[in-house]
Amino acid sequence: MKPGIKELHRFIRDNFEKELRDAYVRYSIASEADLQAIAWLLLREFLKAYDPTETKLKVLNKPYFKDLGIHPDLAVFRKGKPWVLLELKERKKLTALSARKEWKRLIKAKELLRPKRAYLVYVARWGSGKVLTGPKGAGAKFFFEIPITLEDVWLPRRIEEWERGFRKWSKYVAH
Repeated sequence: MKPGIKELHRFIRDNFEKELRDAYVRYSIASEADLQAIAWLLLREFLKAYDPTETKLKVLNKPYFKDLGIHPDLAVFRKGKPWVLLELKERKKLTALSARKEWKRLIKAKELLRPKRAYLVYVARWGSGKVLTGPKGAGAKFFFEIPITLEDVWLPRRIEEWERGFRKWSKYVAH
């Protein structure tokens, strides 16, 4: 049995999003590299249920697409071809400018690589809902923004308390 794009999309919107939020809250994600490592592992484990030998489905970390000159953070390959691309961000708050830049890169990748989907997944303390608003144009059924923000689930006071612990792990100082 193989997963279709709908099964993968459902996983990303539900379990993947929840697991990333939980890891962020536990301070397991203190940088974009941590986010990338955990996201890679979650995707790999999900796809392994469908393809235990990883002969048809493979998740790669920072693959280089020479024709485009880009390194998406994660790429899911299906039968040797790019199937899904993911850009990941860990920030205090994601700006619309940064999100739009990633959207343009993924739309450019769509034209040449022809993957089924692309996701901009970000974890942030502040911000509520999606950063990009308005019509998606060329990316309507291709590009999906997955915001994972603490402000969506916590009050500002709790986020400020959490940030004190986050600073300890993200910028560790030896005494």
